[in-house]
Amino acid sequence: MKNKIAVLAFLSLFQMAFSQKEGRKPFHGQVMNDSIKVEHVVVFNANSKTGVLINKEGGFDLNVKEKDTLVFSSMQFKTKKVVLTAKQIKDQPLIVALDLYVYQLDEVHIDTKPNPIKGSTQVIVDKQYTADDKSSPAVKNVYDGQTQNGIDFVRLYKDVMKSLKSKNPSKISFMSDEDFTRLVMQKVHYSFFTDDLNLKEDQVRLFLVYCENDPEAQKILNNQSDFELMDFLISKKNEFQKLINK
Repeated sequence: MKNKIAVLAFLSLFQMAFSQKEGRKPFHGQVMNDSIKVEHVVVFNANSKTGVLINKEGGFDLNVKEKDTLVFSSMQFKTKKVVLTAKQIKDQPLIVALDLYVYQLDEVHIDTKPNPIKGSTQVIVDKQYTADDKSSPAVKNVYDGQTQNGIDFVRLYKDVMKSLKSKNPSKISFMSDEDFTRLVMQKVHYSFFTDDLNLKEDQVRLFLVYCENDPEAQKILNNQSDFELMDFLISKKNEFQKLINK
């Protein structure tokens, strides 16, 4: 049954991706935070089969067009969605400010050094951030694209880390092996996580970390079989769901 679901999901995602690639242009952006180094963030174009990990300077490159929705998912920061306008595409790079979770996560390494910005800094000074809450007060009852009042993410994070440590107590960092995540983002449409696996936006990055630390992930990475990948993600979602339900 799972194999049939995987095949159907793969075919539907392939058709969707093929139909939405046309008309998109290269686009550059940078993810920033005022207090800590931004790393391990995945950026999805929710309208196409495109996803990337930010580089060590917080930068990312995607193919986009007007009205595409970019989804930023991380284990340190609150998920953010940005619907691109023609002006943002024209005036790139897009500077995206991410907000930290209220409670510090024990396993997250804090770095006080700011992310370097290459090129002319005056262009950055003149730009307005995509979310400038201090100068633009929030309007009540209007959805701003961010996940509000969702699950207890800090509790979920700690439960997942505890589970990974119990399975591999000798491992120091669970964020070092990202090749599997890169493979997934190349082959899997964002809607597969939200619609087929029913993951909340804040759970996507944590789910990928949970998957990439499974020994089976390396086998799939070596084989690069699309059907095995889909089947693996479905089976890991069942494990992940049991962890959430505890």
